[in-house]
Amino acid sequence: MKTLDAIRALPHVMHVDDERGLDNGIIVTLKDGWEFKLDPGCGVRGFETATEARQGTTAKAVAQKALASA
Repeated sequence: MKTLDAIRALPHVMHVDDERGLDNGIIVTLKDGWEFKLDPGCGVRGFETATEARQGTTAKAVAQKALASA
């Protein structure tokens, strides 16, 4: 749980849902305006393990979405 608590404390993370007991893994939802670099435009991603979730939510693994110009 320490790892999931650390992920929850990240400024760009909105929610962490541990569904491993249901065989769904760990679902991480980023705050509005953020996306996963491996999946541009996507702010929700599933991970199999807590270690994978931690690596996938580091500052290097996420980015703020570019603002659309008017």
